[in-house]
Amino acid sequence: MKQFLCYSITFLFSVQSLFSQTKDDEDFNRAFLQIYMHTASEDVDKALAAADSLYQQAGTDVHRIRSLMLISDMYHRMANRDSSIHYAVRAERIAEQVSDYAWQARICGVLSTQHRETGLFGAGRKYVEKGLKVIEKVKNPETVNQFKGQCFQELGFYDLEEREYREAITNFGKAAPFFVHLADSVVRNFALAQNDERLGLCHLELGAVDSARFYYGRALALEQKASEANTPIKGFIYSGLGRIHLAGKQYEQADSCFQQALAIAEATGFPNLKMSVYKNLAAYYRLTGDDEGYRRYSDEYLIQVMENTGKQKRYADHLLAQIQHQLINVTASNQTLIFTTAALIVLTGFGMGIYIRKQRKNERRYRAIIKTLKQTGLRASTDGQSAPVPTERERDIMPESTKQDLLRKLERFESSQQFTDRKISIAVLAGKMKTNTKYLSYIINNYRNKDFNGYINELRVNYIIGKMEADNRYLNYKISYLAEECGFATHSQFTTVFRNITGLSPSTFIAFLKKDERVEA
Repeated sequence: MKQFLCYSITFLFSVQSLFSQTKDDEDFNRAFLQIYMHTASEDVDKALAAADSLYQQAGTDVHRIRSLMLISDMYHRMANRDSSIHYAVRAERIAEQVSDYAWQARICGVLSTQHRETGLFGAGRKYVEKGLKVIEKVKNPETVNQFKGQCFQELGFYDLEEREYREAITNFGKAAPFFVHLADSVVRNFALAQNDERLGLCHLELGAVDSARFYYGRALALEQKASEANTPIKGFIYSGLGRIHLAGKQYEQADSCFQQALAIAEATGFPNLKMSVYKNLAAYYRLTGDDEGYRRYSDEYLIQVMENTGKQKRYADHLLAQIQHQLINVTASNQTLIFTTAALIVLTGFGMGIYIRKQRKNERRYRAIIKTLKQTGLRASTDGQSAPVPTERERDIMPESTKQDLLRKLERFESSQQFTDRKISIAVLAGKMKTNTKYLSYIINNYRNKDFNGYINELRVNYIIGKMEADNRYLNYKISYLAEECGFATHSQFTTVFRNITGLSPSTFIAFLKKDERVEA
């Protein structure tokens, strides 16, 4: 997946708001809009439950389709790709059964978005092509205009993924006239607001700050006209405006915009918005010299990226498993079943061989970690390197007596477990050691061969491993408890750092410890 963040909600946002206007549908439309525009902006879990209830009460095929797509949208906001696509496909089947071409086209747009955000660009573009073919069967010009505008938007999102900003501007420019010709409505204003927000982003990435300011400003006016709710689009707009103020060194205005974006991101739980805001806040705190704020939001950004990437990988793995399952079923129906079975046996044996080798490799890694920990205790490793011989440059940086004093204090720190304090930072530790961050950073970099964060993380991981080995009760604690015990803010952050340092996940490591415990018993 590209490192550029895909923030779009494309068809999943504006299409869902397109509701029928017959009198019989008024109650359904009112409930649908309340869930989509308001409940989801405050509590996604509650909105999901309400969407499911709406589906259970749906009295027509169109209501069922729209309810399923609303459920799909809620899962999309949670970055639960599997469930989001599952409900969209269910809706697509109903639309095909009743020959509802408008909804068939819209669902193709949703599936294009989902596959694009998972990195499956080829499959995603095919859904755009399929949708454009289906929409030609629709006679309502309003529906056709909206869908074609969204298709150009979708192509613009593909350009953004590949950082082709000028091509993206062209496609978003092509989308705008289709939206302009829609009747004045919530749908029209949201579609234009999202289009302008994306244009603002493109110009900002190209360094055209004045143009970016124009599009973001217009997007905010359109979005506020469409809804008073704090929607994800509004969050993206404030995030972009914050970047503009930051570029102009207007730090107070930048902070205000970022804080508004942060509040919306945390309220809606929309993953791509959270990544955008965390990344921008990290940049803001770095430029304003707030190291603690910088580290906090850098960590939050990385955690969110890892979680999102993990969910995308799980979906891709699931998709591959489905394809393999289908191939096996097709093969089983023909005369080559015996050969296929033989091949599967060979592959299974090969897979088992790989699994066994991997397990042995993991066990060797586990043994090495335990051995090293017993030799060094909790102290961070020095990667097998001896302490460097003092050079003229080092003597220029600090007196020898200062260096030795700091090394002794560092060893006491490593034995004190103060590193489990979540608020520990290089500035805090330097203050405790009555030195400056330059000296302390130099000592850690050269005598522990790590930066400060890597040093603290390794101490924490070594500490919790020591706890688990010494007290078997720790083997039955939840990962989240272990994370908190050694100073990590979240389960996912702990798991990521643990794997990076040991090469094993916490659960795999615990399994080896339990195995050793049974053998000893």
